[in-house]
Amino acid sequence: MVEINDMLDQIHTHIAKTEKVDPALQKEFRELDKNIRAMKTVQNENGATELAELDKQARLLAARFEAKHPHVGGLIMQLSNILQSMGV
Repeated sequence: MVEINDMLDQIHTHIAKTEKVDPALQKEFRELDKNIRAMKTVQNENGATELAELDKQARLLAARFEAKHPHVGGLIMQLSNILQSMGV
């Protein structure tokens, strides 16, 4: 299975190569990325709750990307699947 950091990096690469990505969507993904990486570095009893919220954010963002950038949307859905496999 693809490591979550690798998937995040892959999504960044595809966003950078994709033309006319809405800056607001890019900002939302950067924020999601930051939150996921922060969550991974902190282990606490709220981990499952944080994973569930990050998964929800990823799924919503994937749906928004799907309209104009289906490949990126698909990658973000893969990210959501990784989050789910972590214990959501």
